[in-house]
Amino acid sequence: MNESLDCWSPVIQGGFAVFALILLAVIVWLVKQLLRVLRDNNAVIAGNTQAIESVATIASDTRQLMQQIRDELFKRPCLLRESVTTMDTSDEDRTLET
Repeated sequence: MNESLDCWSPVIQGGFAVFALILLAVIVWLVKQLLRVLRDNNAVIAGNTQAIESVATIASDTRQLMQQIRDELFKRPCLLRESVTTMDTSDEDRTLET
C-alpha cells in the first residue's frame, strides 16, 4: 500500500498544483468581472445623479413660476364679489343641503 501511495504522490501533487492554478485563474477572472460591474455601476450612478439634479432644477423653476403666478393672481381684483351682488338669486337655491 505504501508503494502505491509513493507512486501517486507526484501525480497528486501535480493535480493539486493544477487545481490551485485553475482556482487562481477563476478568482482573477471574477475580480475582473467585479471591477467591470463596479465601473458600469458608477456610470449608472453618475447618470442618475445628473437626472435627479435636472429634476430638482425643473422643480425649483416650477415652484418659482407658480409663486409668480400666485402673486399675479392676488394682484387682480376679485370679480366674484361683483357678480354675486348683481346676480338674480330668486329662482335658484344653491345650497348643498338636501
